[in-house]
Amino acid sequence: MVFEFEATLGTDGFMGAILIPEDIADQLAVGKIKRVVATITSNNNELKLHAGVSKKHGTVYLMFSKANRKLLDVDQGDTVNVKMQEDTSKYQAPMTEELEAVLLSDFEAYEIFETLTPGKQRNIIFMVYNAKGEQKRVDIALNAMENLKIGNRDPYKFEKLI
Repeated sequence: MVFEFEATLGTDGFMGAILIPEDIADQLAVGKIKRVVATITSNNNELKLHAGVSKKHGTVYLMFSKANRKLLDVDQGDTVNVKMQEDTSKYQAPMTEELEAVLLSDFEAYEIFETLTPGKQRNIIFMVYNAKGEQKRVDIALNAMENLKIGNRDPYKFEKLI
């Protein structure tokens, strides 16, 4: 199911958030949808966002970082168009070719990666995804897998090994 709506950024004390209309939030709750892929558009700019559906004080929203606002050239109070649907991908995150290649080439690391919680898997995926440049993504993916193999399972505490 695809949901489409307009949202105003940073209203009602929710800075850095895209508020989801109540009727759509209700449908997400009924469908038990917790992660989505959203296409956010504004001023002929477009951004694809993999995000978790968050809820605070009864308000349902998607986190929308300052970096994403800069990419779309929008600010608090601006209106954006949102088209989203449930993220049904295996990891519910944008798997890069570089990380996928590293996982395919290192079975031991792959086995460990598969035992991690979905949140830790996504942390590693986003760590690689957010790197600028193919070689940097490869280096981060290799380093992450080496950390997993030495027993470091917390992506926030990965050491630079490579």
